[in-house]
Amino acid sequence: MKQKLLFLVVLSFIFGNILLPAQSFKFGTVAADAGLGFGIYGIRAYSPVNKEEHSGIGFVGTLPHVNAEFGIAKFFGVGVRYRRGTYGRSGDNKLRGNDLLVRANFHIANKNDKFDLPIGVGFGTSSFGGDLDDTQFIRAKGTLLNIHVSPHFYFGKYIGMHLSVGYNKHMLNNNIQIKDSAGILWTQADGATWNMGGVYFEFGISGRFHLFNKETQKTE
Repeated sequence: MKQKLLFLVVLSFIFGNILLPAQSFKFGTVAADAGLGFGIYGIRAYSPVNKEEHSGIGFVGTLPHVNAEFGIAKFFGVGVRYRRGTYGRSGDNKLRGNDLLVRANFHIANKNDKFDLPIGVGFGTSSFGGDLDDTQFIRAKGTLLNIHVSPHFYFGKYIGMHLSVGYNKHMLNNNIQIKDSAGILWTQADGATWNMGGVYFEFGISGRFHLFNKETQKTE
Protein backbone atom coordinates (compact mmCIF):
# COMPACT_ATOMS: atom_id res chain seq x y z
CA MET A 1 0.00 0.00 0.00
CA LYS A 2 2.80 2.35 0.92
CA GLN A 3 4.60 1.51 -2.33
CA LYS A 4 1.45 2.30 -4.37
CA LEU A 5 1.01 5.59 -2.52
CA LEU A 6 4.63 6.52 -3.15
CA PHE A 7 4.22 5.59 -6.82
CA LEU A 8 1.15 7.87 -7.12
CA VAL A 9 3.00 10.76 -5.46
CA VAL A 10 5.89 10.39 -7.90
CA LEU A 11 3.51 10.29 -10.88
CA SER A 12 1.68 13.37 -9.60
CA PHE A 13 4.98 15.24 -9.30
CA ILE A 14 6.11 14.26 -12.80
CA PHE A 15 2.85 15.05 -14.58
CA GLY A 16 2.35 18.18 -12.51
CA ASN A 17 5.63 19.55 -13.84
CA ILE A 18 4.73 18.54 -17.38
CA LEU A 19 1.34 20.21 -17.24
CA LEU A 20 2.68 23.30 -15.47
CA PRO A 21 5.77 24.40 -17.38
CA ALA A 22 8.04 27.19 -16.16
CA GLN A 23 6.77 30.71 -16.59
CA SER A 24 8.56 33.22 -18.78
CA PHE A 25 7.71 36.06 -16.36
CA LYS A 26 6.89 35.95 -12.65
CA PHE A 27 7.59 37.62 -9.31
CA GLY A 28 11.26 38.53 -9.17
CA THR A 29 11.87 38.47 -12.93
CA VAL A 30 14.19 41.19 -14.22
CA ALA A 31 13.71 41.76 -17.96
CA ALA A 32 15.32 44.19 -20.39
CA ASP A 33 14.97 45.04 -24.10
CA ALA A 34 17.02 47.06 -26.57
CA GLY A 35 16.45 47.71 -30.25
CA LEU A 36 15.21 50.04 -32.95
CA GLY A 37 12.05 50.78 -34.90
CA PHE A 38 9.98 53.29 -36.82
CA GLY A 39 6.64 55.04 -36.59
CA ILE A 40 4.05 56.97 -38.58
CA TYR A 41 2.86 60.13 -36.85
CA GLY A 42 0.13 62.69 -37.29
CA ILE A 43 1.16 66.27 -36.41
CA ARG A 44 -1.07 69.21 -35.52
CA ALA A 45 0.43 72.55 -34.54
CA TYR A 46 -0.27 76.28 -34.49
CA SER A 47 2.48 78.76 -35.35
CA PRO A 48 2.10 82.35 -34.15
CA VAL A 49 4.90 83.27 -36.57
CA ASN A 50 2.62 83.06 -39.62
CA LYS A 51 -0.61 82.75 -37.61
CA GLU A 52 -1.51 79.45 -39.28
CA GLU A 53 -2.47 75.98 -38.12
CA HIS A 54 -0.38 73.18 -39.59
CA SER A 55 -1.14 69.47 -39.85
CA GLY A 56 0.36 66.53 -41.65
CA ILE A 57 1.83 63.03 -41.53
CA GLY A 58 5.42 62.42 -40.54
CA PHE A 59 7.89 59.56 -40.14
CA VAL A 60 9.88 58.86 -36.97
CA GLY A 61 12.85 56.56 -36.60
CA THR A 62 13.70 55.03 -33.23
CA LEU A 63 17.33 54.40 -32.30
CA PRO A 64 17.60 53.26 -29.65
CA HIS A 65 14.80 52.17 -27.39
CA VAL A 66 15.60 50.58 -24.04
CA ASN A 67 13.09 48.96 -21.65
CA ALA A 68 13.64 47.51 -18.18
CA GLU A 69 11.05 45.76 -15.99
CA PHE A 70 10.73 44.04 -12.64
CA GLY A 71 8.08 41.44 -11.84
CA ILE A 72 6.12 42.34 -8.71
CA ALA A 73 3.39 39.72 -9.18
CA LYS A 74 2.73 36.57 -11.18
CA PHE A 75 1.38 38.38 -14.23
CA PHE A 76 2.29 42.01 -13.51
CA GLY A 77 5.45 44.10 -13.72
CA VAL A 78 6.55 47.72 -13.58
CA GLY A 79 9.45 49.32 -15.36
CA VAL A 80 10.95 52.22 -17.24
CA ARG A 81 11.38 53.01 -20.92
CA TYR A 82 13.70 55.34 -22.83
CA ARG A 83 13.37 56.16 -26.52
CA ARG A 84 15.43 58.39 -28.78
CA GLY A 85 13.40 59.49 -31.79
CA THR A 86 14.45 61.16 -35.05
CA TYR A 87 11.61 63.05 -36.70
CA GLY A 88 13.25 63.97 -39.97
CA ARG A 89 15.43 66.84 -41.15
CA SER A 90 15.35 70.55 -41.74
CA GLY A 91 18.15 71.09 -44.24
CA ASP A 92 21.26 69.55 -42.69
CA ASN A 93 19.77 69.55 -39.19
CA LYS A 94 17.94 66.64 -37.60
CA LEU A 95 14.80 67.09 -35.52
CA ARG A 96 15.00 64.77 -32.52
CA GLY A 97 13.26 63.94 -29.29
CA ASN A 98 13.67 61.96 -26.07
CA ASP A 99 11.00 60.03 -24.17
CA LEU A 100 11.33 58.73 -20.60
CA LEU A 101 8.39 56.74 -19.21
CA VAL A 102 7.22 54.66 -16.30
CA ARG A 103 5.24 51.64 -17.52
CA ALA A 104 2.95 48.99 -16.06
CA ASN A 105 2.67 45.69 -17.96
CA PHE A 106 0.24 42.80 -17.75
CA HIS A 107 1.73 39.50 -18.95
CA ILE A 108 -1.34 37.76 -20.30
CA ALA A 109 0.37 34.71 -21.86
CA ASN A 110 3.48 33.76 -19.93
CA LYS A 111 2.87 30.13 -18.94
CA ASN A 112 5.36 28.95 -21.55
CA ASP A 113 9.03 29.55 -20.74
CA LYS A 114 9.72 30.41 -24.40
CA PHE A 115 6.95 32.99 -24.96
CA ASP A 116 5.72 36.08 -23.13
CA LEU A 117 3.00 38.53 -24.18
CA PRO A 118 3.01 41.77 -22.17
CA ILE A 119 0.50 44.51 -22.84
CA GLY A 120 0.90 47.76 -21.00
CA VAL A 121 0.50 51.48 -20.56
CA GLY A 122 3.09 54.12 -19.78
CA PHE A 123 3.25 57.79 -18.91
CA GLY A 124 6.18 60.16 -18.72
CA THR A 125 8.06 63.09 -20.22
CA SER A 126 8.75 63.85 -23.86
CA SER A 127 10.77 66.42 -25.78
CA PHE A 128 11.02 67.42 -29.44
CA GLY A 129 12.98 69.97 -31.42
CA GLY A 130 15.98 71.08 -33.36
CA ASP A 131 17.46 73.84 -35.49
CA LEU A 132 15.49 74.69 -38.62
CA ASP A 133 18.45 76.64 -40.03
CA ASP A 134 21.22 78.87 -38.71
CA THR A 135 18.79 81.33 -37.08
CA GLN A 136 15.51 79.46 -36.51
CA PHE A 137 14.66 76.62 -34.15
CA ILE A 138 11.75 74.85 -32.49
CA ARG A 139 11.81 73.22 -29.05
CA ALA A 140 8.97 71.64 -27.12
CA LYS A 141 8.57 69.69 -23.90
CA GLY A 142 5.60 67.98 -22.33
CA THR A 143 4.14 64.60 -21.47
CA LEU A 144 3.59 61.32 -23.29
CA LEU A 145 1.01 58.54 -23.06
CA ASN A 146 2.04 55.13 -24.39
CA ILE A 147 0.07 51.91 -25.05
CA HIS A 148 1.80 48.80 -26.40
CA VAL A 149 1.64 45.07 -27.15
CA SER A 150 5.06 43.41 -27.18
CA PRO A 151 5.41 39.65 -27.80
CA HIS A 152 8.70 38.16 -26.61
CA PHE A 153 10.33 34.96 -27.88
CA TYR A 154 13.10 33.33 -25.83
CA PHE A 155 15.69 30.97 -27.30
CA GLY A 156 16.99 29.82 -23.91
CA LYS A 157 16.84 30.77 -20.26
CA TYR A 158 18.19 34.29 -20.67
CA ILE A 159 18.24 35.59 -24.26
CA GLY A 160 15.52 36.20 -26.82
CA MET A 161 13.96 38.75 -29.12
CA HIS A 162 10.92 41.00 -29.05
CA LEU A 163 8.52 42.72 -31.40
CA SER A 164 6.34 45.63 -30.38
CA VAL A 165 3.46 47.63 -31.78
CA GLY A 166 2.20 50.62 -29.88
CA TYR A 167 0.64 54.07 -29.86
CA ASN A 168 2.23 57.26 -28.58
CA LYS A 169 0.35 60.46 -27.77
CA HIS A 170 2.70 63.41 -27.26
CA MET A 171 1.34 66.50 -25.49
CA LEU A 172 4.02 69.15 -25.97
CA ASN A 173 2.30 72.44 -25.21
CA ASN A 174 3.68 72.97 -21.70
CA ASN A 175 6.98 74.47 -22.81
CA ILE A 176 7.34 75.38 -26.48
CA GLN A 177 9.73 77.85 -28.09
CA ILE A 178 9.86 78.92 -31.74
CA LYS A 179 12.53 81.32 -32.93
CA ASP A 180 11.87 82.92 -36.31
CA SER A 181 14.24 84.38 -38.90
CA ALA A 182 13.93 87.84 -37.34
CA GLY A 183 15.23 86.53 -34.02
CA ILE A 184 11.84 86.81 -32.26
CA LEU A 185 11.12 84.07 -29.71
CA TRP A 186 7.53 82.80 -29.61
CA THR A 187 6.15 80.60 -26.83
CA GLN A 188 2.93 78.94 -25.66
CA ALA A 189 1.96 82.33 -24.21
CA ASP A 190 1.69 83.55 -27.80
CA GLY A 191 -0.53 80.60 -28.71
CA ALA A 192 2.14 78.25 -30.06
CA THR A 193 1.13 74.57 -29.89
CA TRP A 194 2.68 71.28 -30.97
CA ASN A 195 0.83 67.97 -30.68
CA MET A 196 1.67 64.69 -32.36
CA GLY A 197 0.99 61.01 -32.04
CA GLY A 198 0.82 57.80 -33.95
CA VAL A 199 1.66 54.13 -34.21
CA TYR A 200 5.12 52.62 -34.04
CA PHE A 201 6.78 49.26 -34.66
CA GLU A 202 9.91 48.06 -32.87
CA PHE A 203 12.12 44.98 -32.66
CA GLY A 204 15.33 43.98 -30.93
CA ILE A 205 17.02 41.72 -28.42
CA SER A 206 15.67 40.77 -25.00
CA GLY A 207 17.17 39.42 -21.82
CA ARG A 208 15.83 38.18 -18.50
CA PHE A 209 16.71 36.37 -15.32
CA HIS A 210 14.75 35.28 -12.26
CA LEU A 211 15.93 36.52 -8.89
CA PHE A 212 14.10 33.75 -7.03
CA ASN A 213 14.06 30.08 -7.91
CA LYS A 214 10.97 27.88 -7.97
CA GLU A 215 11.53 26.45 -4.50
CA THR A 216 11.79 29.91 -2.95
CA GLN A 217 8.54 30.99 -4.61
CA LYS A 218 6.67 27.90 -3.34
CA THR A 219 7.80 28.63 0.21
CA GLU A 220 6.54 32.18 -0.06
